[in-house]
Amino acid sequence: MAELIRLENRHRLRAGVIGCGDWGSNHVRTLKSLGALAAVADNDPERMRATAEANGCKAMTPKEMIQSDEIDAVVLALPADRHVEVSLAVMETGKHLLVEKPMALEVAGANAIVETARRKGVVAMTGHVLRFHPAFEALEAMVKDGVLGTIRYVYSTRIGLGKFFVQTDALWDIAPHDLSLLFAITGEMPVSTHLEGAAMITDAPDFAHLHMVFSSGARSHTFISRLAPNRERKFTVIGDKAMAVFDDLEPWERKLAIYNHKVWNDGGDIKFESAEPEYVPIPQTLPLTSELEHFLHCAATGQTPRASVAEGLNVLRALADVDTQRSRLSPNIAAMARAGE
Repeated sequence: MAELIRLENRHRLRAGVIGCGDWGSNHVRTLKSLGALAAVADNDPERMRATAEANGCKAMTPKEMIQSDEIDAVVLALPADRHVEVSLAVMETGKHLLVEKPMALEVAGANAIVETARRKGVVAMTGHVLRFHPAFEALEAMVKDGVLGTIRYVYSTRIGLGKFFVQTDALWDIAPHDLSLLFAITGEMPVSTHLEGAAMITDAPDFAHLHMVFSSGARSHTFISRLAPNRERKFTVIGDKAMAVFDDLEPWERKLAIYNHKVWNDGGDIKFESAEPEYVPIPQTLPLTSELEHFLHCAATGQTPRASVAEGLNVLRALADVDTQRSRLSPNIAAMARAGE
């Protein structure tokens, strides 16, 4: 579970948000509810002033916030191609950082963020908010406690319609969520990967199947798409003692299910017994609130955070590895259609 920060620490830290778009506004409202919001910044002066007025805080330009002595910690919710430059500037002034995912579009940029955080001695997290979902926290605890036994297979599905970002393909835009969960569950990086995908609308893949093999023998399959007629948000873990499903589209009382199925080899004859799901009670806490509470707590105490930028770097390394397989992806069907006109 996410740590609850003490009231005095919460008010001691003064946090600002750079980027007042849709997700940035969620950070603004949540930090305000935690009593930690001091200022907002945006390159759009009108949006910046409106956000500041609506939340009773100061309005600053991004440069002013980075240089301000009135700000202790900064949340970045910017287009991904601006994350590295602004992250480095924030940390160079000694401020703590939470940068939204993906924290960079190249491994070199992510490396620079990790190294700067280490050199400046600041707390730096990346916005893998699902790490703080109470259902995943409960699932992660079960895995560590051995409830599921040895992990054999993990598969996840994160599909839906949109949003389309021409600069970022579906793999880099969506997969970081599931890869951060996958690496937390397995506790290791893959030793081999295989990617299949296709560009249907944009010039970059709009869906992808990502297969991974780990040194422990565990395997995984991640299916992500922004071109699907329906939404699915499932993360399934198969162990040799039990199986678990985290389904974020289910109501709270059914989000995390444990299946105590039994499968065994009876003299070469594989037998099994199925079991009804057992639903794990979880608190109805918002992942973003837990994430920001954890960030503020770590910034106040110096504790090493979960979802650190070092963990974010591992996710980007995995994405960069599969980028080498781009030549195997299916051709852009839209481009083929235009060529045939």
